[in-house]
Amino acid sequence: MKTCQNGISGDKKVRMALIGTGAMGRKYAAMIGGGKVPHMELTAAVCRSEAARQWAKTGLQPETEVFGSSEELFAEPELFDGVLIVTPHDSHAGLAATAFRLGKHVFCDKPAGISIEEARFMSREAEKADAVYAMMFHQRLYSRYVRIKEILDSGGLGKLLRISMENTEPYRTSSYHKSGRWHSTWAGEGGGVLINQGHHLLDIWQWLFGMPEKVYGDIRFGKYNDFTVDDESRILMDYGGGLSGSFFVTTGEAVSREKLEVVGSRGTLILEGDNLQIITYDQDSLEYGRTSACQNRTELGLSAEKETYPVAKNYEGMLDNFAMAVLTGCPLIAPGKEGEHAMELANAAYLSAWTGQPVALPLDEGAYQEQLEAHIRADRKFGRDDESGRPGI
Repeated sequence: MKTCQNGISGDKKVRMALIGTGAMGRKYAAMIGGGKVPHMELTAAVCRSEAARQWAKTGLQPETEVFGSSEELFAEPELFDGVLIVTPHDSHAGLAATAFRLGKHVFCDKPAGISIEEARFMSREAEKADAVYAMMFHQRLYSRYVRIKEILDSGGLGKLLRISMENTEPYRTSSYHKSGRWHSTWAGEGGGVLINQGHHLLDIWQWLFGMPEKVYGDIRFGKYNDFTVDDESRILMDYGGGLSGSFFVTTGEAVSREKLEVVGSRGTLILEGDNLQIITYDQDSLEYGRTSACQNRTELGLSAEKETYPVAKNYEGMLDNFAMAVLTGCPLIAPGKEGEHAMELANAAYLSAWTGQPVALPLDEGAYQEQLEAHIRADRKFGRDDESGRPGI
């Protein structure tokens, strides 16, 4: 995927304020402070806890201004041009809205809040402010997915007929789920695997294939853990016109497996880990099925190629793309508004699982919000609230 430079000098930088200094926040701080994001500098950071303030002494550049809260940061807007939000999910919408209303740009770690209502709210606030708004969907830079998108956009597979994605890579232990009280709760994260580990995959799904007409969620809530959110989820997606899809993600299986299969009328893609197999047909299989005198696939010619695409996560590329969007108007790799799509798929799947019925898109945010709030109340009833225990924010 190309980036755009447009003649910007190397010393031109976007001044960023970091909100959230947990594990990922500290990684971003190291990238920016280490000069790995050419057009960005970190001029401010929020370090609420004592542990975060101790880390700041060595983890941040001396010139980075440290604040004890986001309120203190926002009281001095002249120090920064944009904010990098790396906090628990339920704080994303409020922090982003405050930044937008100050005329600041926003780069938000996924997801866009905890519900489609919040995701749409964030998009509206960005539009009102005429600000640059991006999401950290860094998997869009994975060369395997870039290659697949090129093939799909060129029409190389013909009419799409079936899609299947299966991912068991994000294994998580009970220790992980208990590492913060906001983890794995409806109140703090807005769900489980679909809105956390699987959210990148849902973004890749909609980025490659677009949004379905309706979804059916077959979800296991607390299959492997003592909580009420999902740790294993299957979504069946109906696109109309004969195209269907199956999406599966789990945090409970010991063997790591990543597989994507895309079947079209002119070819099939099979991605397993780093390896992409591209199978093409010498004629359209639908036309062959209708017109061939042969009673099976014997006379349909197939050819196969294999390509390898190791993963390079490239958070730095995402950050610099955001900076270039601010400085030059360069197109964003992952515009913030597109955070609505992965959220809508996750929320529709939850609503379907709760009601036992397929859910049509676009999703009725009021219907979902009502159900979500009921689940948040149930979480709190059993002590699974998100009021404290957020390390490093």
